[in-house]
Amino acid sequence: MMSTTVSSAAEPVLSLRGVSKTFGAQRALDSLDLDIHQGEIHAVVGQNGCGKSTLVKLLGGYHTPDPGSETAVKGELFDLGSASAANAAGLRFVHQDLGLIDELSVAENFFMMADQAWVSRISKADEWSRAGRALEEFGYEIDPRALVGSLTAAQRTAVAIVRALSGEDRPALLVLDEPTASLAGPDAQLLFDALRRLTAAGGSVLFISHHLDEVMGLADTITVVRDGRKVTTVMSRDLSHDRLVELMLGRALTPRSESDSSAMPGTSDVVPRLSVRGVSIGGLRALDLDVRPGEVLGVAGLTGSGREDLAGAVAGQTRHSGEVTIDGKAIRPGDPAASLASGLGYAPAERRRDALLSTATLRENLTIADLRSVSRARRLSRRLERKETQKWMEALDVRPPMQERAIDQFSGGNQQKVVLGRLLRTRPRVLVLDEPTQGVDVGAKATIHDLVVGAAAAGAAVLVCSSDVEELVQVSTRVLVLRRKSPSTELIGTDVTVERIEEEQLRPTEVRPTNDAGRDSDPQG
Repeated sequence: MMSTTVSSAAEPVLSLRGVSKTFGAQRALDSLDLDIHQGEIHAVVGQNGCGKSTLVKLLGGYHTPDPGSETAVKGELFDLGSASAANAAGLRFVHQDLGLIDELSVAENFFMMADQAWVSRISKADEWSRAGRALEEFGYEIDPRALVGSLTAAQRTAVAIVRALSGEDRPALLVLDEPTASLAGPDAQLLFDALRRLTAAGGSVLFISHHLDEVMGLADTITVVRDGRKVTTVMSRDLSHDRLVELMLGRALTPRSESDSSAMPGTSDVVPRLSVRGVSIGGLRALDLDVRPGEVLGVAGLTGSGREDLAGAVAGQTRHSGEVTIDGKAIRPGDPAASLASGLGYAPAERRRDALLSTATLRENLTIADLRSVSRARRLSRRLERKETQKWMEALDVRPPMQERAIDQFSGGNQQKVVLGRLLRTRPRVLVLDEPTQGVDVGAKATIHDLVVGAAAAGAAVLVCSSDVEELVQVSTRVLVLRRKSPSTELIGTDVTVERIEEEQLRPTEVRPTNDAGRDSDPQG
C-alpha cells in the first residue's frame, strides 16, 4: 500500500486524526487522517460507499464521530460533529442536494444563511443588489429576484456555491460534495475558475467528485479512500489516471481491447418490450436502450453519470425529449398515469417520500394500486383485501406479518418488500426499479433480488438502476454502464462482474479541466 505524505510547513487549515464512524456493525470511516492546507484544492476520491459522504456529514455536524478522534481548524481544536462549531470555524458546505428552498428567491436563499452583519435592517433592493453583485463576481448572470424553483439545475448549483462563498469573511474551508453532477461543461468550467480564484486568494477547498478527469485537472492534492480507510495522499501531478483508478480499486486494471465484445450491444431475436430512443433530461444525453421480456437490464454509473435520472424518465415521472415505448406504443413524457396504464410498474429510490402512504397500514399500501381485484359490485371487500394481503405477506416474507400495522412502523427492508409486492400484484409488463435495495438489510436484499429475477422469469422486462454494483451482478442479464451522462459500455455474459463494472465506471473521458499553473494534462505516475 502506498503511503505518500504531503507535508507543509504551514499549519493545516483542517487537520483530522483518527476519525472513525460506525453505524451498527458497519465501520463507515476507520481511523482517517487528513490535512488540508491554505491555498489548496484537496480532492477526496473513492468508490460508492467508501466513506466520502460520511466524512462530509461529520464535518457539517450531521453525524458525530466515534470517540478518539482529534480535529483542528487553523490549529484550534474543533468539535467535530457539531453544526454550530463548523459554522463558527468558517466551514462552508455545498451538499449534493444543495439545500435551497424553491419557493424563495435567489436573494432570499442567500440571506437566510448569511451572518447577521449581512442581513441587519436591509431592504429588498439591498438584498437583490448584494446577491446580484456576488453572483456577477463569480461570473454568473442570474436574476437575484427569480424564484429558485424556476432555475435550471446548473443555475441552482451556482446559487448554492456562491451563497457558501458570500459574506463578510472568507470561509476557512469550502466543502463541495459532487458539485458538478448537474453541470454541463461550460458551467463546470465557471465553477473551476471560481475555485482557482478562491485558492489564489488564500482560500481552501475540499473537493469530492466521482469525475476523475475533473479531479486530475483541478486538484492540487488527492486523498484516496477505500472501505473507510485512507489509502494514500499524493500530489495530483504525480499520478496518472490509471494509477489513480488502481488505488481506488485496490487492484490493477484489466486491459481493454478494441475488439472486446462487451463494448458491443447485446443482440436477440426477441422483440423489445421496452424501448428508449433519444431520451435527454437533466443528466442524460440522447440515450437509447432496449429491454426484452424475461430480461433484467442493469444500469450502472457513478453520481452525475445520468443513472439517477433514467428510471424516473422511463417511468413517465419527468418530462424529457425523445421517446419511450412499451410494446411499440409511445408513452407521453411526464405522464405517470399513461405509463401505469401501459403496464409499467415503478419503484422510486426514495420509498418513504415517493412510494408509501406513511400513516396508512401495510394492507392499504399493498392493495391500493389494484383495488378492483379486491372489490365486489364496485365496493371494496375488506375480507378479500385481508385475504390478498395475507397471501402477499407470506410470499414477500414480511416481518412481523401484521397487516393492520402502520407502514412507517416497519423496517426499511419490509417497506421495500411491500412496495415491490404492490407492483407485482398488477402483473406489470415492464418493471422499473431505482435503487431497489437502498437502506435494507442483507436478508431483505436477498428476498428483493429473488422478486426481481422472478418478475423477469414471469415475462416482465425489468430495468434496474443501482449504485450497488454487486446487486447488478446478482440480478442482471446485461449491464449498461453510463459515464458522463451517456452510455459508455454494455457488459454481457461473463463480463458482468463487479470488477468490470467498477473499471468501466472509472474509465477516463476525453475532456477535463486544465490547470492554470500549466500542469501536464495527462501526468504519468
